[in-house]
Amino acid sequence: MIRWRLALTLFRKEITETLRDRKTLLMSIGLPLLLYPLIAMALTKLQESQSEAQEAARSRIAIWGKAPAPLMSLLQSSNKMDLLQSEGLEAALEQQLIAGTLTPWNQSTTNTNSSVAEHPLILQARGLMDGQKADAALVLWSGFESTLTTGGLSRVVILYDSVREKSAKAHERLLSALQTFRKDEVGRREKAYGLPEGFSRAVQIDDRNVALVKRQTGKLLGTMLPFVLIILSASGGLYAAIDLTAGEKERNTLQTLLCAPLTSLEIIVGKFLAAWALVLITTLANLASMAATFARIMSSTGVIQTSPSTYGLAFLVLLPATFMLTALFLAIAVFARDFKDGQNLLTPMFMLLTVPLGATMLPGIELNAWTSAVPLVNIALLMKGVFIGEAKLQLVFITLLSSILYAGLALAFAARVFQEEQVLLGGRDSWKAVLRFRKPALSAPPTPTFAWTAFAAVFVIVFYVGQLLQGTNTVVMILATQYGFFLIPNLLMAWWWRFPRQETYPMRRPSAMTILGAILVGLSAWGVTAGIVTRVFPPPESFAKGLEKVLLFEGMNVPLVAVWFLLGITPAICEELFFRGLILSGFRRLGPGAALFLSSLLFAVAHSSIYRLLPTFTLGLLLGFCALRSRSLIPGMIIHAINNSLLVTLVHVPDLAKKLGMTDLEYVPWSWSLGMGLVTCLGVVLILRDKPAPELKTTPSAD
Repeated sequence: MIRWRLALTLFRKEITETLRDRKTLLMSIGLPLLLYPLIAMALTKLQESQSEAQEAARSRIAIWGKAPAPLMSLLQSSNKMDLLQSEGLEAALEQQLIAGTLTPWNQSTTNTNSSVAEHPLILQARGLMDGQKADAALVLWSGFESTLTTGGLSRVVILYDSVREKSAKAHERLLSALQTFRKDEVGRREKAYGLPEGFSRAVQIDDRNVALVKRQTGKLLGTMLPFVLIILSASGGLYAAIDLTAGEKERNTLQTLLCAPLTSLEIIVGKFLAAWALVLITTLANLASMAATFARIMSSTGVIQTSPSTYGLAFLVLLPATFMLTALFLAIAVFARDFKDGQNLLTPMFMLLTVPLGATMLPGIELNAWTSAVPLVNIALLMKGVFIGEAKLQLVFITLLSSILYAGLALAFAARVFQEEQVLLGGRDSWKAVLRFRKPALSAPPTPTFAWTAFAAVFVIVFYVGQLLQGTNTVVMILATQYGFFLIPNLLMAWWWRFPRQETYPMRRPSAMTILGAILVGLSAWGVTAGIVTRVFPPPESFAKGLEKVLLFEGMNVPLVAVWFLLGITPAICEELFFRGLILSGFRRLGPGAALFLSSLLFAVAHSSIYRLLPTFTLGLLLGFCALRSRSLIPGMIIHAINNSLLVTLVHVPDLAKKLGMTDLEYVPWSWSLGMGLVTCLGVVLILRDKPAPELKTTPSAD
């Protein structure tokens, strides 16, 4: 039998102690009261801005068939539609459509009917919208105008893609305009023939969603599944991180671990791997359960199921996000003194994740040049693209690349936190100890962590500034990027952290043999990368034309000497000081091979293009090798300047390219590539034959 007096006494004791804890009150009552209205306001404001932007955007409408002048005038009067006559329609199909030999499909059938799916106009419209050449197509069947004139029933159909927000908006606008046109025509007929109102019909308006059922299903899953998966993964990482840090403090086992013969880096790596493994298991279990559940629902309704490979790809896309969240949670949870304190620290962060992630479920929010580098948001939008089947290769590259950079930064922050003994022991000034921005007392070269952090910061800034400067003067963009983000911050970091100049930015005067070798490599390396490397992963024609447009400064009449300075000398100085100076020297303590590979990879990544990744990485290996071998940045600067200047000269002086037989070539001929490859090898041999400079002694410093 329960003794209620004692139970109620214990209840009063527990509730009083809990309510005395201000942090608990803030987290359980204050935070929800404040945060949820703010989240709702933020999402509502974002939705309104998206709706306004969508309403302001013009719809591109392909007109297939002969449209009467009154209809064209009505469509143009809306000032919201750009009419593209016969856009995306093959000439033979257009002739059949106008002649009336193209049989319309049965409007009562659905998209799953094979006869509809194979109709040539459906296929043409799907290709038109997949290529984003138009948002919708308006098909006017043969005799549309003559049938209207004789008082018959004319037929028109709107082809659109419901998966695309712009296409759905175009469908809405077209439908409204056509209904207005039909109403006017019906009114004219009724007045002309004295018919009662509503007697005639005039125009039959049909529409057809050309999106495959699989894509429509993918849109449904891609809208909500990424949000749910990331939130569930984050919750698994949250409790694992608290238990491995604050939980161990509460159990007095973390202090014992510090007495073991382990470094702080070994401790954080071990704990991180344990927490990440738990997060991956949680993510995999949730994804498998959701896949099985949706498969069961779809099979019962007869809807096409999403393939298991799509779910597997979604899991791979999630890996950088789970990596970053686990490292970040682990770094913050270690500040807590016990499990309860850990929950108070991480709960606000967990709740704040819902704001950007919730925004990804709003219509119109998609993966683009701006969102591809936003942490977590880019992963959620990429997963949406995976389910729909519309993940552009370049945006996938930027998304995964930026996510890996953020994950590395989170792990570097966690490593720094675990190096502060005061934090691990729960000191009051633990936050100050980690975030204090202090100037080092002794001169020491950069560490691998510093090199990674510096690159990540510069990459993100350059990426977004580049987006802001899109459409501006190309000269301004180049100067701002090279001097404003590669050179000046590099020199400021070297001054503040007192990096030893000769170890970080070696400028030893190279011998004549090394200079000759560098000149030979600079003259020939472009032929190796353009002729051999690009054959492995050829860029699309659109990318090549876009790059040529940039190299020509958007049609500006820039003197060749200025072009050499902007695209040859400037990158040679600024990029070499950053990548073969700060970055390469930062990774040197990992070994020359690892330093060469990592600095070359980051050099390629910095160009933000998957199509330039392989050739730029190959060039980076040559530049890094020369820097390591000669203990000087000067040979690399020579190679870089000659390589870039020679390429832009061929673009700016077409007569020279014509004399060399370089015009209208898809690839550099094999004979040229092999010949230039031999010249490159000769240059490398000359650099190797030169007596290397003494190895620089690296000053030790804490990572």
